[in-house]
Amino acid sequence: MKARRKLLLAFGAGSLSVVLPAFAQQQKRVRRIGFFSGGSLHSSAARLAAFRLGMAALGWGEKRDYVIDARYADGVAKARPDLVAELVAAKPDLLLTSGDEVVRLLAQRTKTIPIVFTIIQDPLGNRVVASLQRPGGNATGLTTLARDLGPKRLQLLKEAFPHVTHVVVLFEAGIASSITQTQEIESAAVDLKIRVTPIELRQSADIEPALKRSAALGAQAYIVAQGPLITLQSRTIMDRALRAKIPTMFPDDEFVEAGGLMSYAPSLRDNFRRAAAYVDKIFKGAKPGELPIEQPVKFELVLNLKTAKAMGLKFPQSFLVRADRVIE
Repeated sequence: MKARRKLLLAFGAGSLSVVLPAFAQQQKRVRRIGFFSGGSLHSSAARLAAFRLGMAALGWGEKRDYVIDARYADGVAKARPDLVAELVAAKPDLLLTSGDEVVRLLAQRTKTIPIVFTIIQDPLGNRVVASLQRPGGNATGLTTLARDLGPKRLQLLKEAFPHVTHVVVLFEAGIASSITQTQEIESAAVDLKIRVTPIELRQSADIEPALKRSAALGAQAYIVAQGPLITLQSRTIMDRALRAKIPTMFPDDEFVEAGGLMSYAPSLRDNFRRAAAYVDKIFKGAKPGELPIEQPVKFELVLNLKTAKAMGLKFPQSFLVRADRVIE
């Protein structure tokens, strides 16, 4: 009897040694991704959807393998520091974000939590990273080259509408990337013989007066710089431009898909999708500082012919054939 009991105990212990590792393997830790946007839940929805698709393609299931803990500043610049502090204090496994200002705030708050940025203009100039090939520190991700795109957008606007000699640039005060985009456009305007009037936006209430001032100045076209407030208020800007029948160049294709006239940019949603590869590598043990920063390799000129027709505008045929995508 005693021998039988010993045999059963030995068999049971052996079974536990097999079952316990298998049980432990099933109990994988759910990673928490802290997401911060200077915009809103609505303005970030398509971009986060692209990120989720990127994660799914790499085998990561939301809720099963990771969750997203999000904070939104809703275009209010003063809210950003406190929300960033709150998100970092929650100690997520990784921080996902966009925008030069926000990345800088996060980098100041933590040197240990990995940061993956999806839309940043100048990580070197902002001193967020040491180099593009070897960032060092705890931040890496993707750039947009937005500053370099400003002059190209002005050139394309002039080619599409040769009569334009006065352009208003709507930019966000307090957003370094928005300011530098505007400065580059002003520099390029000299060679193109175009007058550029920058008008700053600080809050939603500034948009209507800015557009009224543009009309009073005789603006013939708009260029909209990149920024969270502008993204948040995109519908208002598009509606006013449509009503005034003024050609407008927007900072990304999301504006054009929603009814804007034209854009020239890399796909920001694609940047979010590609950011999943960084998250995947970091969750598997890679160090952010050793992952090279990626730059856009493809830029798209996107035109909305339905909007052009509503505004009574017509793109030259030679310009139409250059478009990468036409929305009809």
